[in-house]
Amino acid sequence: MKNKAIKQGLNRTRLIPYMFVAPAVLYIIAVTMIPAVMALPISFTNWSALSPNKKFVGFENYIRLISDKAYWESCLVMAKFFFYVPIVMATGLGAALLLNQQQKGTQLFRVIFYAPVITSTVAVAILFDWFYQPTFGLFNAILKSLGLSPIGWLQDPATAVPSVILFKVWKDFGTAMLIYLAGLQDIGSEVKEAAMVDGANVWQRFIHITFPLLKPSHTYLLLTNIINVFMIFQETYVLEGALNSTRTVVNYIYEQGFQSFRMGYASAMSFVLFLFIIIVTIVQQRFSKMELA
Repeated sequence: MKNKAIKQGLNRTRLIPYMFVAPAVLYIIAVTMIPAVMALPISFTNWSALSPNKKFVGFENYIRLISDKAYWESCLVMAKFFFYVPIVMATGLGAALLLNQQQKGTQLFRVIFYAPVITSTVAVAILFDWFYQPTFGLFNAILKSLGLSPIGWLQDPATAVPSVILFKVWKDFGTAMLIYLAGLQDIGSEVKEAAMVDGANVWQRFIHITFPLLKPSHTYLLLTNIINVFMIFQETYVLEGALNSTRTVVNYIYEQGFQSFRMGYASAMSFVLFLFIIIVTIVQQRFSKMELA
C-alpha cells in the first residue's frame, strides 16, 4: 500500500507541469491554430465577410497578389524594418555587457532596462505618438532647446519608418539584454582568465572569446527578431506614418480583411506571409547546423 501511494504521488507530481502549460496550449489552439486552419479554405474563395456566400475562385486571390501594387509597396516598407534587427541586438548586447557585473545598482538598471518589454505596446505607442508630434511633441521641444531643427517624425514619409524603429528598439531591447546576460553568465571565468594570462586586452577578449561564445544567443535573437519584423502590426497601426509610409504587410492584410471585408484575399496574403516565415526559419536552422558541423 505504501509503494502504491508513493507511485500515485509521483504521478500527480508529473502532472503539475502539464497543468501549468495547459491554459497556454489551449489558448494557442483556440485562438491561433484553429482559425489558421479555417482560414486556408477561405483563401480560395471570394468571401466578403458581409455575406454567408463563399464562391470558390481557386488560386485567383494568390494570382492577384502579383499585380497588387499596394501589396508590393507594403512588402518594401516591411523590408525597411529589417534594420531594426541588428540595432536591437547591438543595443541589447551593449546593455548586457555593461550590466554583467556584480556592482551596486546593476540590478536596478536591469529592471529599468527591461521595464519597457512588459509595458502595453499600444499604451506606450500612443505616448510616443504624442512625443512625435511636430508642433508640440516632446522630442522636437528637446531639439529646439538644443538649437537644432525640428524633425517631421511620423508626418514625414522619409523619417516615419526610422521613428517606428526607434520606438520598437526602445520597447524590445530589454529582451535582447536578458538573453545576452544569460549567455554571458554561462561563459566560464577560467576562459577569460586564460586569455588575460596570454596578454589579450579587453577588445581582443570580446572579439575572440565573448562574442563567438554568445553564438546560441545570436542565433535565437536573430531568428525571433526577423519573425518579429514579419509580424509587426501594433506599432505601425498606432504610429501610422503619412502617405502609408509605415503600412507593412500585416497592416495591409488587416485593411483588406477588416476594413474592406475581403476575407478571401486577406487569407491568401496571410498564408503567403506564413510561407515566407517558414522558409526563413528553415534556412536559418540549416545555416546554424552547417556552422556547428
